[in-house]
Amino acid sequence: MESNNLEASLADQHDILRSRLNQEGLRLTGPRKKILDLFVMTPDGEHLSAEDIHYQVTTKGGKISYSTIYRALHMMVDLGIMREVELAEERKYYELKTSLAKQHHHLVCVQCGEVHEFEDHRVTKASRQETLEHGFLLRDCQFTVYGICQTCQLSAL
Repeated sequence: MESNNLEASLADQHDILRSRLNQEGLRLTGPRKKILDLFVMTPDGEHLSAEDIHYQVTTKGGKISYSTIYRALHMMVDLGIMREVELAEERKYYELKTSLAKQHHHLVCVQCGEVHEFEDHRVTKASRQETLEHGFLLRDCQFTVYGICQTCQLSAL
C-alpha cells in the first residue's frame, strides 16, 4: 500500500512540475525528474542541499553536474515548486513547497545544526496582514529562529 502512495505522489509531483514547465515553454528533463523524485522520497522535515542531491544521484550510479543541479533547483524555486531555505551559515537547503495553509517554519541550533520544523498560524497571519497593508502579494512565508538546542546547552555545562 505504501508503495502505491509513493508512486501516486511521484506521479502527482511530476504532473505539477510538467504543467508548470509547459507554461514556461520548458520540459521535464531526466535530471529535473531525478531531483524532484529525491524530494518526494525525502522524509518530512528533512532538507536537501545541492551537495546532498549530487551525492544521492551519483551513489546510485547516475551522473549529474553541480551546475545542472543548481539550475534545476533555481528554476523549481522560481516556478513555486521548491522552497529555498538558509538553515546554516552560507548554505542553502531546499524542500518541496507547501501551500500557505500548511506553512511551517524552522528552529535551528547554531552549534550542532539540528533543525526542528514547527507550525504557527500566527506567523502566516501576521505575514498576510503585513503584505496587505503594504500592497504586496504574499508568495511565501519563512520564519527561521536560530538558537541553541537543549542537547548543546547541556553539553556546555
